[in-house]
Amino acid sequence: MSRSSLPFSLSLLALLPLTGCFELDQPIDVMGNFEVTYLDNLRVFIGDELVAAVESGEDATVEYNGGNFEVSQVCGDAGTDCPSESWWRTVAVDQPWGGAYSLLNFVNLDLERGEPGQRMGGTINSAGAFEMLSGLGVAGDNGCAALAVGTVTGAFSADAAEIPDGIIAYEWSGGCQIGEATIATTFRLESDFTAARTGDYDVSSVTPEEPIDAEGEVVDPETPDEGATVE
Repeated sequence: MSRSSLPFSLSLLALLPLTGCFELDQPIDVMGNFEVTYLDNLRVFIGDELVAAVESGEDATVEYNGGNFEVSQVCGDAGTDCPSESWWRTVAVDQPWGGAYSLLNFVNLDLERGEPGQRMGGTINSAGAFEMLSGLGVAGDNGCAALAVGTVTGAFSADAAEIPDGIIAYEWSGGCQIGEATIATTFRLESDFTAARTGDYDVSSVTPEEPIDAEGEVVDPETPDEGATVE
């Protein structure tokens, strides 16, 4: 995921409202390298309504606001990059301030997708649930005038050996023209993934960027933010 092209640019993360990093009530250790597997499915939401759910090889016609479009028009060479087509397949999970703090980073180890060594910032709680931001980007490829917000959410298993139920979501605030349908409300794509630990934390195959916080700002790994604690 390059900073200047698809799918979403981390340089704009500061525009998003985020929960600040804080000290956890129970330390948690999830550092390691993971292989990501995509389920090749896609859920399409218009507003809060699920209008289509397809898997690889399937298609569906969506009727909306007097028009219609095929789900296949949303993704592919002529459309936007769908989650499973654009996110990293190999990642290192880093906790720059250690297991006592909520700050979490994913480091791209995929040499074919995005910029190797690029980081994604987010937070994790003591139960192992996390929320990462894959950033923002102009969604002109699929006829949307607005910027798209991307998030990666999920939870580590109790032994931190896997992520059994991750979700990647991209959402546009409106102004999308897809096929014959004009979508004035929010338009969201979701896809599922799992990830399995392959070994200890090791970023020697890339040149990793400096650690970042949940807003995309560079942080000092030796100086945790003591500004907030769990209530």
